Order: sequence, then C-alpha cells, then structure tokens
Amino acid sequence: MHKNRIKRFACGLFATATLTTLMAAPAAAQSEIVLHTRNASSVNGDWQMVGDGTAAGGARIWNPDRSAPKTSAVPYPSDYFELNFTAEAGRAYRLWVRGKADYNAWTNDSLHVQFSGSVDASGSAFYRIGTYDSATVSLEACSGCGVSGWGWEDNGYSGQGTLVYFETTGPQTLRIQRREDGVSIDQVVLSAGNYLYSPPGSTKNDST
Repeated sequence: MHKNRIKRFACGLFATATLTTLMAAPAAAQSEIVLHTRNASSVNGDWQMVGDGTAAGGARIWNPDRSAPKTSAVPYPSDYFELNFTAEAGRAYRLWVRGKADYNAWTNDSLHVQFSGSVDASGSAFYRIGTYDSATVSLEACSGCGVSGWGWEDNGYSGQGTLVYFETTGPQTLRIQRREDGVSIDQVVLSAGNYLYSPPGSTKNDST
C-alpha cells in the first residue's frame, strides 16, 4: 500500500472510557468473527485512522464530513478500507457494524459492505467486491429513529438484513466503501451464533 494513501493516527493521551471489547471465538469454531478496524489491511482515499479512547483498541476509521453526496457502491472505489478474516462455507452469518455519525446526523450514518467470496442462501454470488452490489448498513435503524454516539446495526432497515454465506471455507476479504461521509467505524462482527438475531450491543450510546 502506498504510504501516502493511509494516514496514521497520532499517539497521545485519550480520555478515560469504559469499553467492553468483543473477543472472537477460536478459529476452528468461526461462529463469532470479530474485526477491529484498527487492523485494516488497506486504507484508501478519504478514510483515515483516528485515535479514540471510546473505540475498540483505541482507534476508529473515519471518513470526515465534507457534505459529499450519497454514493452507490462501485467496482473500483477510491474511498474504501479492507479487513481480512477466515469464514466457514455453508454457515449463515449476520453482519453487524459498530459506528457513529458526525454530529449525530442521519446524513452521516451509512456505508457499503462487500466481500470477496460471499453468496446468498441459494449459493449465488452477492455483495461481491468488484461489483455494484453491496450490503448497505445504516446506523439509523428506521426513518426517524435517530442516532446517538456509538451504535450497532446490521444491513437491514426497519427490520433485519439478509444473512451472508461464503462459497468456500478459508481466507476472506471484507471491503467497506463510503456511502455517506461523516461516519466512523471501529468494529465489524459476522455472527453465526450469539448475535445471529440480536446485536452485540446497543443501537445508541453503546459501550461494547
């Protein structure tokens, strides 16, 4: 990765905060895949790493609010970051994202999620990197619900989103593209167990 395409967060003192950090299950089980954005393998465009004592691992990835228009997912985005993980074929995973919106504004609360090897329940490719298809995550759970601080949401709106499967067992890549700017993310969870039907934490003012 070109050194000018990632902005490293500065070291410093952060405000004291109580934060419960999720831990993934052993690799063999793969029922709970917990990803911290501070471990992103690639950070590009306007996404940047920021030190934050309220974020898991003390850092979040942020796309600053520049009043940019909402965008659709594209095969070759300029603004995106990636996380690597291992998944098991044939398991149904629920996608959860922990994020927060600049100024608690609903216009700063959504993003596109894609995967290298995702399929739907019938085995057809969807939400794939390199396509126009994506799982849209909006931190505001429904029209008028509002956002406040950190919150967990899946890829549904006014209801639960579509479950994600993987074509093969093994290494996978998750890509997050900008949909609206002004959003920060510190954790992504793919759950086939504990959080299949309920979020890992609160939808607002979360500390998990």
